[in-house]
Parts: sequence; C-alpha cells; structure tokens
Amino acid sequence: MITMLGNHLCKDCVAACAEIERQHLPIEFHDMETSMEYLKEFLKVREGHPELFEECRKNNSIGIPVFVLEDGTVTFSCEEAFEAAKRIKAPVVTMVGTHLCPGCRARLEEIREEGLNVEFHDILENLQDMRLFLKIREGHPEIYDEIRNVGRVGVPVFILPDGTVTIDGDLAMDEMRKLK
Repeated sequence: MITMLGNHLCKDCVAACAEIERQHLPIEFHDMETSMEYLKEFLKVREGHPELFEECRKNNSIGIPVFVLEDGTVTFSCEEAFEAAKRIKAPVVTMVGTHLCPGCRARLEEIREEGLNVEFHDILENLQDMRLFLKIREGHPEIYDEIRNVGRVGVPVFILPDGTVTIDGDLAMDEMRKLK
C-alpha cells in the first residue's frame, strides 16, 4: 500500500486526495490532524530522510504531502506516487461518459445491477475526464469518424484493462465479468 502523509488543511494535500479519489488509486491518506499515530508516522519519515526534508527546513515548511511507496521510497512527487499506484492497481474497465447521457445512465445501472466494478469518468463533472475523452476521440479515428459524421458525441466509451478502446458496451461488460 502507498501512503500519503499530510493534513486536510493543506491545499496541496486536498488536491492530491481529490486526484487519488478521481483515479481510484490505491493510496491511503494519513491525516496527521486526526491521529497521533499518523503524526508520529510523519515525524519518523521526516527524521529518517533528513536530506529529502532539508529544503523544507530551510523554507520553514512542513513538507506535505509526502508519499511512502510500497518499496519504502519517500517522495514529494504526486506524479511519482500516482504512477506507482497505477502499477499496483487492480485491473479495471474504465467507462468515460456523462450522467446526462441516457445510454451512459442505462449502462451504469446495468453494471450496478450485476454488481460489477467500473471506473466511471464523467466528462461534464471533471476537466481531466473531458481531456481524457478528447484524447480518446482524437486517437481513435477508426471508432469516431463515423460517430462524428452522424453528429453524435460517442459516449459511453470504454477502456479495457489491456488498453483496448471500444464503444461496445457488451464487450466491456464481458471484461467486467471476467474481473469480478
């Protein structure tokens, strides 16, 4: 498990937590304000890595968020921690769409009824999710050329664990069933 040490009052920690939740990353947040054990854990990390925290001491800053990776590596880099978390994350089917789309809502209901797991990204609720969708749309003309021609948006779209992009909801459901 990857651990993030920080505090819910820190804007950088709040932003990191939001991204962890959005991407469903296996990173556990230890809020130092909520537990003396978490505070002790942070102090142990800070004391155990004086070279890493040297700049923080000079700038009179705390040094959060800080991440402890599974191999014991300590880093301030959200990107490094997020990439490490993605490598250990269980395979999942990703669905990109919006709750405003009747087809997306129907597919999500079907997924819930079967008790399947999907990572849902709503393109109208999060700018990063919209960017993901636009990247998919531009990167897959074999799927989207026809969709553009008929004036549709092209959601829901699915990313299978092997990286395959498809608008075939039944194929995506079959993959979810395999992962259950």
